[in-house]
Amino acid sequence: MANRVDALESPPPASSREPSSETTLRASRRVANYLRTLGLSDRKRVRALSRELARDVHASSAEQHAALAVAHAQARFEAWRAALYEALPEGADPLWLRAFIAARPELFLGDIERARRAALRFGDPRAGKGPRRASFRPQAFEPAHLPRWLRGLLPPVGLTLGACYVLWRALRSDGASALELLWIALFAFLFGQAAIGLSTAVLGFALRRRERRSTTSAGAAAAAVPAAGGLGRTALLMPIYHESSEDVFAALAGMREALSALPEGSSFEIFVLSDSRNPQVCADEERAFRRVSAEASRVPIYYHRRAHNERQKAGNLAEFFERWAPRYEFAIPLDADSVMSAEVLVELVRRMQRDPQLGLLQAPIALHRGETLFSRAQAFAASVCGPNFQRGLAAWSGEHGNYYGHNAVLRVRAFLDCCQLPKLNGEPPFGGHVLSHDFVEAALLCRAGWHVRIAHDLEAGSYEELPPTLSEYVVRDRRWCQGNLQHLAIARMQGLKGMSRIHLLLGACAYLAGPGWFTFVGLGLLAWHTGGPQFEALAKLLGLVTLAVLLGPWLLGIIDTLQARRRRAAHGGAARVVLGGLLGIVLGAALAPLLMLHHTRIVLGIVAGGAVGWSSQQRRAQSQLSRVLRDELPATVLGAGAAAMAAAQGGAAWLWLTPVWLPWLLSIPLHALVSSVPMGARVRQANLLVTPVELEPVPLLSRIDDLRELTRGDVAGRFRDLVLDPVLLAAHLQSIDGQHPPVSARRLDELRERALRDGPFSLSPAEWRWLSADPERMQQLHREAWQRWPVESWDLGGDEPQLPPDTTGSRPSAPASRPSTPGSRPSSPGSRRSTAG
Repeated sequence: MANRVDALESPPPASSREPSSETTLRASRRVANYLRTLGLSDRKRVRALSRELARDVHASSAEQHAALAVAHAQARFEAWRAALYEALPEGADPLWLRAFIAARPELFLGDIERARRAALRFGDPRAGKGPRRASFRPQAFEPAHLPRWLRGLLPPVGLTLGACYVLWRALRSDGASALELLWIALFAFLFGQAAIGLSTAVLGFALRRRERRSTTSAGAAAAAVPAAGGLGRTALLMPIYHESSEDVFAALAGMREALSALPEGSSFEIFVLSDSRNPQVCADEERAFRRVSAEASRVPIYYHRRAHNERQKAGNLAEFFERWAPRYEFAIPLDADSVMSAEVLVELVRRMQRDPQLGLLQAPIALHRGETLFSRAQAFAASVCGPNFQRGLAAWSGEHGNYYGHNAVLRVRAFLDCCQLPKLNGEPPFGGHVLSHDFVEAALLCRAGWHVRIAHDLEAGSYEELPPTLSEYVVRDRRWCQGNLQHLAIARMQGLKGMSRIHLLLGACAYLAGPGWFTFVGLGLLAWHTGGPQFEALAKLLGLVTLAVLLGPWLLGIIDTLQARRRRAAHGGAARVVLGGLLGIVLGAALAPLLMLHHTRIVLGIVAGGAVGWSSQQRRAQSQLSRVLRDELPATVLGAGAAAMAAAQGGAAWLWLTPVWLPWLLSIPLHALVSSVPMGARVRQANLLVTPVELEPVPLLSRIDDLRELTRGDVAGRFRDLVLDPVLLAAHLQSIDGQHPPVSARRLDELRERALRDGPFSLSPAEWRWLSADPERMQQLHREAWQRWPVESWDLGGDEPQLPPDTTGSRPSAPASRPSTPGSRPSSPGSRRSTAG
């Protein structure tokens, strides 16, 4: 160990020639980039160390002096790291070391004993985690008695019971069979969901009309941003997993610029929380971060990639709160495709400050960047029908609203006090970690007495994207379905508010509706076969009533849009609103049978024990015919069989079941059509299915498109960073363990030497892939590239720190006082038990 410690202080032999100031400056710049790459972000320490290390060596030329200076820095660092690791458990993660260096710059290459003592107190080296500065309050999950809450359900329940009574009276005249009773029960389940949607839309429609009649626009008044008064420090959180760095960082750069232009913008700090594992994706992220952070701004931006992506997005956010919560009063989680205007961000935080009982405030979300016919239809439906639903849901749920997982502001201390998520009993898919965490977190906040509300009046300034194709939409639903089915057990937990239980149950029922409709159609065919003409007449009446309930929200949305002059113009005018509504209804009716089958397959797979994996989401349209054939061939076969059965049934069965069997039969061309970008472009050219963000371009969204030039990546730059960054290189070498390059050793040596001589841009992407598949040569390249490449001219290290200043010694803010509302119940300290499932 003595030799290692001595290496920290002893410079290499120096030549007799004294280097010039220009030569020393060049060497110190290269050393500074190397030190920043290791994680040293303190400018004063970087400047002092780089000059010291550059002056320790002498050489006959500027290039040789820079190479020797970096070699000296590498030797000092490797000796210091080896001495530090002797006091630590085996397997310290490189990400932990980078965080330690960033947090304690004064200890880097300094007194090794002080560094060892500090390292033993700095988080968990093996898990790659920094120190926890805050902790979630343990939550108790215990079964509860049957809830008594029924408020808000009377209209849909009454409508459903009335329809079921009419059915039962019609069937009992000649004796209802068990088959028919089961059919009525399924009808009640399915019709009830549609009735809830209709009653929510009716409530929202009525309230919006009343607001329009008032002399002062409630929405405009609420959206105004007061100039006076400071804001609490707020973290803007962007969790990502194998996303497009170009899109993510361009969006953050645009929001950062917009916040900087407001006086209140200095209260915000942006955090990118990466769970990416692919080293090449990580290289793109870090390069995009450096480019964005280098832009002058009053709003800091930080980047943190955790060592182990446990519990996916929920675990990523939890790790952030446990480490950095004391810095912030509020937090605004985003999705990778989220964009929020600076005015809306400031207004959300202001409303939180005005209401000390408010634990979470959810902003409405508009859809944008629809390329395909499918995504355009979804965006148009959300724009036309969404405001009624948002207003109705906000009025119905009141202070016990819901949380969509992003584009919302939350009170950090309340979140820590209430939102620790336990591990459910049993194994996945129904046990294990809570997957759809957002609904549960809202329910836990309400259980503790905090208010959760929907800011329904903020109709602009909050955006996200939709999966572009039907295939990607189904992939997303597969991820969501398992988490929503877990809510069936969570809804039984003790102390939850009635509205919170409704949110949880409705989310699960939305996916159970698929197999429910499939079974309902099958049982209906059997009942039609046994019931004869009487059942046929009843089925026709039932179909018309159900159709009216399903189309009601569309009709209300179209009327609401036509009545508001500005909204009408923003959707292309009255004629385009009506034509777009008709097209949306037709597409929805055609796709509903396909989604019914997909949801049925998803639910059956989960019930059979098939847990859903975690994969990155495809956010750009890439619909392949082979994938469409694979996804829709079962529906085509089923459609042919259903048509044949309905025809054999005789009478009107074939005609009345056309909305079901015809989309199944045409599922392959229908899927390809709605997932087509050219078809979406044709519809846009016809000025159909247009939304306000297209006809009235949003400056922020346009600016984000321009900023993609700043964040766009390239293959050579990606591999350059992979070679130079020790953390990325370590992750890459681990990922290729056991692989072998497809070319000879001689060829690899030639590529390595050419890369060193001519630079990283001299190799083609294929040659980089060959070279990067060889661990030994990549390690040699890492050491020699820092000595021979002109890294000082590439600005690789970045002058801005990746993480905020360390909070060592700071205490978490005092626990937020819980609202003293009747029925609020504190959780049992220390209890993490869950009997769900």
